Amino acid sequence: MKNNSHLERQKQVQFAVGMAAIDGGKPTKFTQHLLNQYENGEVSSSQLKQAILKKYAKVTN
Repeated sequence: MKNNSHLERQKQVQFAVGMAAIDGGKPTKFTQHLLNQYENGEVSSSQLKQAILKKYAKVTN
C-alpha cells in the first residue's frame, strides 16, 4: 500500500465523493464505511476498489 498521509487520503475521498455528487450520487453506508477505512489507512485503494467491485459488479458467466 502506498504510504499516503491521512490528509492526502482524506482529500482523495472528498474529491471522489464530490465528483459523484455532481452526478447526483451519494455513497451507500457500505461504501462510506470502506472510504472511512481507506482514510484511516486500514485498507489500500486496491482493496477498496476490489471490495466495491465485489459488492456491486454484476456477475456474468
